[in-house]
Amino acid sequence: MKGIPEGLRSRARRWGELWGVPDLADSVTVELSRRFRSSLGLCRPAEGRVRLAAHLANGRPELLEEVLCHELAHVAVYRLHGRSVRPHGPEWKGLVRVAGFEPRVRFHREEGGFPARAPRRRSRWEHRCPVCQARRVAGRPVRNWRCVECLRAGPCSPSGTAFR
Repeated sequence: MKGIPEGLRSRARRWGELWGVPDLADSVTVELSRRFRSSLGLCRPAEGRVRLAAHLANGRPELLEEVLCHELAHVAVYRLHGRSVRPHGPEWKGLVRVAGFEPRVRFHREEGGFPARAPRRRSRWEHRCPVCQARRVAGRPVRNWRCVECLRAGPCSPSGTAFR
């Protein structure tokens, strides 16, 4: 488990033994990723791969431990039950409880140690009526936009002549 402190490796080994998957800690690849913006971890149980948000390594150690347990429990459930169980179903919850954590799926943004988000800039789209060249600005693109007056006038070509 590269990128994970030795103390957590020994915890992962203990969880594997508790869960009946003794080779869990040695057979799972754990990576840290800087790409996470709203998630703390991601698990690919069939591949034995876990990705954790990189900022967890510099944050509260107990949060890193809980998130690692959460993701490793997914791998353990997969190895014990296959694909037939729900990702956060009773089997997964049972493993997380045995490890000493309360099973949860969501963390508050502040609790997860994410940096404060910068306000999002909304995109603006300018639409131009192909008939009369009237303009409007909107928050999303609209294909083939026409102004209200031209819509009421009926089907017209961009040159202003009516279709027959």
